[in-house]
Amino acid sequence: MARRSLIDRIRPCPELRRRPVWAVAGLALFAAGVSVAAIPAGSSARNPKISAVRAYADAHVSVSARDANYGRQRGLTVDARPMTRAYVRFGIDVEKGNVLRVNLLLYSRTRSQLGYQVRLATESWRERRITFENAPRVSPRYVSSGRLRARAWKAVDITSLVGEDDDEVNLALTTVAPARIVFASRESGMTGPRLVVERDDRGSGKGKNPTTEPPPPFTP
Repeated sequence: MARRSLIDRIRPCPELRRRPVWAVAGLALFAAGVSVAAIPAGSSARNPKISAVRAYADAHVSVSARDANYGRQRGLTVDARPMTRAYVRFGIDVEKGNVLRVNLLLYSRTRSQLGYQVRLATESWRERRITFENAPRVSPRYVSSGRLRARAWKAVDITSLVGEDDDEVNLALTTVAPARIVFASRESGMTGPRLVVERDDRGSGKGKNPTTEPPPPFTP
C-alpha cells in the first residue's frame, strides 16, 4: 500500500472538519514542509499575526472547450497542451508594509516534476461565467512551485506578487508541464485552496523576487 501523506491520514477525522480554517491551514503548512511561528485562534495581539482564508472563487478554462465554464468542478486543472489555466481568488486585505510572508496552499492530486507557475490575474472574473474566451490576461511575473507530489499539499511563497493596496488576491495558475496537473478546488472542502498571510506590525515584509517571463500564448 502506498504511503499516505499527513493530510490524507487525518482527512476522515470528523473533529478536524469542525476546526476553523486557520487550524487546517497550519496542518497543511506542516505537511507541506513550511513552518510558521504560530497559528493563533482568531485574531491576536502577538507578532507575527497569521490569518488563513479559503478561496471564495476558483475555476479553470481550456482552449479545448472555449465556451465551457468549469466553476462548479471539484478539481482545478492546469495543462500546457491543450492550454488550460486555473484562476483562484481570495478575499483578504494585503498591506505590503507589514506582510512577512504570503503562502498559497494547494492540494495536488497529481505529481509533476516541473510544477506550475503562480501569476496575477489582471482583471476581475466571475466563477460561474469565466470561460477561455473571456478569461483575464495574466501577468508576466510569476513564482514557480517546483516539483509536486501526488496527494500532497504544496506551499508556494507569493509574497513578492501581492500588491500594496489589494483588498483581494486574484491569482492565475499556468504550467509548461507536458502532463496535466489537477488540484483540489474549493468545492472539494477541506483540501480546497488556502492563502496564509503572516504579518508583523513592527517591520516591513520581504519576499522572494518573482521571475518575469511572458506566459505561453493562449492559442490552440
